[in-house]
Amino acid sequence: MKEVVENLIRDLLKESFSLEGIPFKVEKPKRDALGDLATNVAFLLARELKKNPKDIAQELAQRLSEDPRFSEVQPAGGFVNFFFSKDFLVEEFKKLLKSGEKYFKENLGRGKKVQLEFVSANPTGPLHLGHGRGAVVGDTLARLMEFFGYDVTREYYINDAGRQVYLLGVSIYIQYLRLFGEKSEELERIYEEEGYKGEYIKELAQKLKDLVGDLLLKGEVKKVQELIRNSEYGKEYTKREAKNEVELCTLFGLDLMMEEIREDLESLGIEFDMWFSERDLYEKGEVERLLGELEEKGYLYPSEGALWLRTSEFGDDKDRVVRKSDGSYTYFASDIAYHWDKFKRGFDKVINLWGADHHGYIPRVKAALKMLGVPEDWLEIYLVQIVKLFRGGKEVKMSKRAGNFVTLRELIDEVGSDAVRFVFLTKRSDTPLDFDVDAVKEKSSENPVFYVQYAHARICGVFREAKERGYVDPEKEDLEGYLNLLTKEEELKLMKMCLMMKDELREVTLSRDPHLITYNLTDLASVFHRYYNHNRIINPDRELMLARLALLKGIKETLALSLKLIGVSAPERM
Repeated sequence: MKEVVENLIRDLLKESFSLEGIPFKVEKPKRDALGDLATNVAFLLARELKKNPKDIAQELAQRLSEDPRFSEVQPAGGFVNFFFSKDFLVEEFKKLLKSGEKYFKENLGRGKKVQLEFVSANPTGPLHLGHGRGAVVGDTLARLMEFFGYDVTREYYINDAGRQVYLLGVSIYIQYLRLFGEKSEELERIYEEEGYKGEYIKELAQKLKDLVGDLLLKGEVKKVQELIRNSEYGKEYTKREAKNEVELCTLFGLDLMMEEIREDLESLGIEFDMWFSERDLYEKGEVERLLGELEEKGYLYPSEGALWLRTSEFGDDKDRVVRKSDGSYTYFASDIAYHWDKFKRGFDKVINLWGADHHGYIPRVKAALKMLGVPEDWLEIYLVQIVKLFRGGKEVKMSKRAGNFVTLRELIDEVGSDAVRFVFLTKRSDTPLDFDVDAVKEKSSENPVFYVQYAHARICGVFREAKERGYVDPEKEDLEGYLNLLTKEEELKLMKMCLMMKDELREVTLSRDPHLITYNLTDLASVFHRYYNHNRIINPDRELMLARLALLKGIKETLALSLKLIGVSAPERM
């Protein structure tokens, strides 16, 4: 719908003023009384023509009002407001009914290769709610971009190297020893200071004991590893050779935690195309090669026994260490190597979703990429804020299993995948979100997930009734010819809301703001329920009934597609 207005204005600017490339905007006004769409073009033209924007708006409105697609075009203090005509809405709605999902499609991406990296949680514990929110936002962006013609790769970066995974192994081994009443003084100290304390660590240790008994206690590392490899727990990591008991516990823990992470994400309908291992970057020498390249360019220098990167010369607030004085690499070193690898894989655009605590990390990564000659707009980074869980009006802070946070799995088990996905998208990802468990369990208008899904189910129920009574099968019959019979303001508003969903889906894809879809779905469901409650769809006036069924068919198509794009089901019965 916006495209109609935009093209009309561009043509007018070119033909009447010989102007092209003016960056005007066409947006939906805040109030319906101000029109269906509005533009600021008069303000921009005022600079070019040295005239009052109100006078220009008056002139533009007069010229554009002749177009039959508008019932009215009004000047408003420098803005120009557009009201679509009923005939235009009906003709566009007919296109929606004929084309279905295709009506909303547009080849924005033109096959451009885009990599979306999201979640990327350390495999040292269960996923928490913040991880889940990032997963939903990332997957929804991927769905939208695929729908609009991008070639999308979903990627999970596994932080499976460094001290954190070592501490996972220490934690499991300590709990394993405790099951036998044994202990290691040195490892106990590390565990108490830095180890993971959740119940899930005890679960992992118990599984290890049930499988291998006291063999690891006796130092039989090779024999234990063989037993694990031949068991249900033997996956990717335990194929690698372990040098000692702690390393074996690390590999065992990584395999089980990654399996759990995959299952949790799959329960939200999320699957990744690529699971990229940080450990592989080191084992294949990619980090060392990357640093060699940066050294050749003159961007590395030694200081205080460490190796530093001159990121301050490229927009960072200070230089950064890439290799510490003890010879170990920083996470920053592998992160640069990882992004350099992405660039070499030929992605046209890379989008990262990071936790809000990574805010200060953005300038240093972008600085490093500049050093390597990567275009500045190649990498986009968006932050995902925390989620707070509320039950009975009180915040829930602890999990029995994870200890210090509520796990994503616990929430999915309690309220279901649809509710989790929908609510995680009700606010911009860079703002904190409160998740009220009690609210999403209600079957009322207070529960936005139920309210939207129930709109779809209601329409399906009406269609079943029409078919069972022998009137018509709305799914198979062409009903668009009856749409002209619809004259009520709410009927035209519902048509308009469906048609303008095309603009909304397009814009959230380009702006990376998928949360706006839930707002539009809730608004559409609200207007539909109000209309349904005050108007008989199945009624004695056959032609009016068919017209209203045609309207509902378009609403159903809009709801179903929009829900699919955010990964939420569109039930036929509730």
